[in-house]
Amino acid sequence: MSPRKPLRKAPSAKTSRWLVALFALPFAAVGIGMLLLSVLPTLHDWTRMQSWQPVEATLLSARLNVHTGKSRSYSVSAHYRFQVAGREVEGRRVAISEGSDNIGDFQQRLGARLERAQARGETVRAWADPANPSDAVIDRSLRGGLLAFKMVFVLLFGGFGVGLLVFAWRNPADTPAPGDEGPSPWLARREWAGNQIRSSKRLEVMVAWGFATVWNLIALPMAAASLPRLWRQENWPAAAALATFVAVGLGLLAWAVRATRDARRFGDLRLVLDPFPGAIGGDFGATLDLPTVPWQGGQQYLVTLRCIQHYRTRSAGENSTEAREQTIWQAEGMAQVEPHAGGSRLRFRFAVPGDLPASEAPANDYHAWRLRVESTGSDLGLDRIFDVPVYATGASAHHLIPDAAQHPALQPLREAQIDEISDLEAIAGGVRLYQPYARGWRTHLPLALMGGAFAGIGLFAGAKGAPLLFPIVFGTLGGALLLYALFCLTNSLRVELGTRGLRTERRILGLMLRWRQVPPQDIARLRLKESYTTQAGTRSTTYYRVQVELRNGQAITVADSLRGRETAEHLLRTLTERTGYSGGQ
Repeated sequence: MSPRKPLRKAPSAKTSRWLVALFALPFAAVGIGMLLLSVLPTLHDWTRMQSWQPVEATLLSARLNVHTGKSRSYSVSAHYRFQVAGREVEGRRVAISEGSDNIGDFQQRLGARLERAQARGETVRAWADPANPSDAVIDRSLRGGLLAFKMVFVLLFGGFGVGLLVFAWRNPADTPAPGDEGPSPWLARREWAGNQIRSSKRLEVMVAWGFATVWNLIALPMAAASLPRLWRQENWPAAAALATFVAVGLGLLAWAVRATRDARRFGDLRLVLDPFPGAIGGDFGATLDLPTVPWQGGQQYLVTLRCIQHYRTRSAGENSTEAREQTIWQAEGMAQVEPHAGGSRLRFRFAVPGDLPASEAPANDYHAWRLRVESTGSDLGLDRIFDVPVYATGASAHHLIPDAAQHPALQPLREAQIDEISDLEAIAGGVRLYQPYARGWRTHLPLALMGGAFAGIGLFAGAKGAPLLFPIVFGTLGGALLLYALFCLTNSLRVELGTRGLRTERRILGLMLRWRQVPPQDIARLRLKESYTTQAGTRSTTYYRVQVELRNGQAITVADSLRGRETAEHLLRTLTERTGYSGGQ
């Protein structure tokens, strides 16, 4: 037996966390500073200026200033005088944002207008605070393009920096390095050591409120400033894009409120493992108490255990990397429900194969185990995610309850999930399958709104004079998301598979998009293919499709939008049993 590696010294682990934090601080400072020192003050000034009184001001001086350097920028300076209640007051503030910039032609147009008014001896309208008339401004409009440009720094720099700081905070400095944790690595993780494992609900609440707050800080003031004007001008495309932007913000706000209400409804739930930790080559068992949920007959809770590989990929020709995850193994089952102390107690157990990787400390490439518990068949709405320790101990559960994956309620549940998105019927020698329009609309409709909002941001910012890169990036991303979501919502799929071979028809709003006809001798087998994974806060859901693999290596999709591997495998087994073709993964 090779000697065990010595433990890493604590100072080196702390140093690595400090380096991550120090690297993240400048990015976080830029984003948070831009938000606190520029964006929020701008919105505050614009809000309070809406109640100021109009006054006629005489220009004493007005000038468009040109600033040269790496790029040319502009600012406007002016000195003006006006009367309030018989008293003469002088002002110098021209616009809400008093610095120079080259975002659009706002500064040039305003400077030209004021210079022309001074040359002609004309008065200009200004706005003064009734409580403090010396606090005045000539142009109180909210510049959507400039605000959107600043929010890029808030979201990109601030999001990256704060994300790294959260990563360092959630991975304490005294956590041993991978492979250096000693004989009981699960005890080295503070969140696991006491076998009272919290869910990630608190993180979801923070993420939801963060997104909702930032999004609505942009959307609502922009809509209040621009929608009435766009409506008067009958600029319906821009008004619709801005309204979609607001609708997405309200949806994010509803998500945050719902997540908060859900967290308060069920309280701080703790998962207790049996054995502890979960055992590769043995059992993963657990108990979860729901003190606020009275026990009732017929309650059902779906539990899903996943082994996940987190890794980073680098696209060809690009320097950036993308974080991804892949499901290595998954088991789905039903928990046993019993009364406990005025509430309910869930018990469940899975048999875990012996050839799977153990939990690892977060790194660029590591494995993790995740448990999801969700209520089904009721409006209870429980949905919790737990990051759990699973190691190769081979231990068995002390309370040997039946395997959750063999629960009798699973088959009707999976059949109901398939019936939601498809109609399956037996025909002579095979099956006929029809998947209608708008299947999976709960996933694709929010995606369509998000894509429309991003495209609207790009178009609106471009119309307001933002740099060309901004409308190109947001418009392209939003347009692609919108087109993809609309395709998913408007297409239908009709399939006949059996002894006469395969025929498929894909239609868009009833119009034929593509059809395929394959003789039976060209069909090799049926297989599953992972389609995509959706993320809502800390919850991820993987969707699959069933394909017919041909002998020439091509594949034809015969069913899609299947939520979860177990549901997809159930449909795959049904198709193979009824058609006689072989199936594989």
